Amino acid sequence: MRRIASFLLALILILSFLPSGVAEMGGVQAAKQIVISFTGDCTLGIDDRERGKATSFDAFIQQYGIDYPFEKVRHIFENDDLTAINLEGTLYNFDANRAQKTYAFRGDTSYVEMLKNASIEACSLGNNHSMDYGMPGLQSTTETLNANGIGWFGTDDAFNQTFVFEKDGIKIGFVSMYESGWWNKLGLLSAAFEQLRAQNVDLIIGCPHAGIEYDVRYDRGGGQDKLVQKMLDFGCDLIVGNHPHTIQGIRQDGDKTVLWSLGNFVFGGNSEIKSNHMNEPTNYTYIAQFTLSFDENNKYLGHQLNIIPCVVACEKDKGGKLRNFYQPAPATGRDAETVMNAIKRDRTPGNLNLNPFIEGVGAVQDFVPASFFRY
Repeated sequence: MRRIASFLLALILILSFLPSGVAEMGGVQAAKQIVISFTGDCTLGIDDRERGKATSFDAFIQQYGIDYPFEKVRHIFENDDLTAINLEGTLYNFDANRAQKTYAFRGDTSYVEMLKNASIEACSLGNNHSMDYGMPGLQSTTETLNANGIGWFGTDDAFNQTFVFEKDGIKIGFVSMYESGWWNKLGLLSAAFEQLRAQNVDLIIGCPHAGIEYDVRYDRGGGQDKLVQKMLDFGCDLIVGNHPHTIQGIRQDGDKTVLWSLGNFVFGGNSEIKSNHMNEPTNYTYIAQFTLSFDENNKYLGHQLNIIPCVVACEKDKGGKLRNFYQPAPATGRDAETVMNAIKRDRTPGNLNLNPFIEGVGAVQDFVPASFFRY
C-alpha cells in the first residue's frame, strides 16, 4: 500500500506541472496552445583545422550516420509544434571564400538532413558565423534551408529576414541579431519588427546572439543587456539568447521572460569540450520549451516555460581533455541538478526563482500571464 500511495503522489505531482490542452489562467480559458522548443548553439560542421581528424564532427557523422547528433532528443522535438535552433556556421560544399578569422565553420549541404530528420523547423542565422564563407556561403546556407522547408531568420548588414510560424490562425514572429555593432544597425532591427507587424503577428520572440564567450559572470558584458533591452523595447515578448557557449540565468521582466544563454547543444565546431571561466565543462545545456496560450479569438494569454536539462556526451582522452561526442541527451539525477544550479546561481535583479526538476518531465515554471497593455 505504501508503494501504491507513493506512486500516486508522484503521479499527481507530475500531472500538476504538465500544461493542459485547455487550461484555466486567472479565470480565462486557453482555447489554443502552441509549444515551441529552443536549443543552444549548434554548429553542423567544422573548421578546416579539424578536417581529416578522427575526433572531428564529420568523422562522427561518417561513422554513426546523419541522424546521430539529435538522435536522443528527437522525440522531444517531434512532439512540439516547432523547434528552433541557433545555427552557427554555413552549409556550403566549397573551401573558397573563407573569412579571415580564427574559426570558420562549414558543413556539407547534405547535413540539412540532420535538421529535417530531427523535426527542427527553424534556424536563427543572426550570429557571428553565418558569413564565415562570405555571401556564397550564406547564399548556399539559405538556399539549402529554403529548399528543405526550414525557416530561417536573422538581421545583419548583408541580410534581414524574419520568420513567421502559423498554426490555428495564430502567428508567431521570430527575429535575431548578433551584438557586434548592433547600435549601428537599429534601422535594420526596426525594419525587422515592422516586417513582423505587417504580417499581424500575435507574439514576437527575439533570439539575440550576445555576451562574452565562456563567461558566466552576470555583468552582461559586450552589450548583451543593451541589445536585449532594445529588442524588448521594439516589441519582443520572449527572449532566447545564445553565444556565451555556457549556461547563464533567466530573468523575469513583468510578463516577459529572458533566457540569457542556453549554452552549446550540437556544437561540431570544437572536438574538445572547453571549460568556462569558472573552469567548469560546458557540456551541460538545456532545451527551453515554451507553451504559449491563446483564447478562442487568438488573444495571447501568457506562457509557461519547461526547462529540459541535457548533457552532451564526452570522454576524457589520455591527455586529460574532454573529447566532444556531439550528442546531447536529456539529463537525469546529478547531471540535471548541475544544469539547474547553473541557471539558479545568477543572482542579478529579476532572476527567476526556479521550480524544481522532476525526472521524466523537466522543470516546469509558473504560468506567466500576459500584460493587459501590449504593443
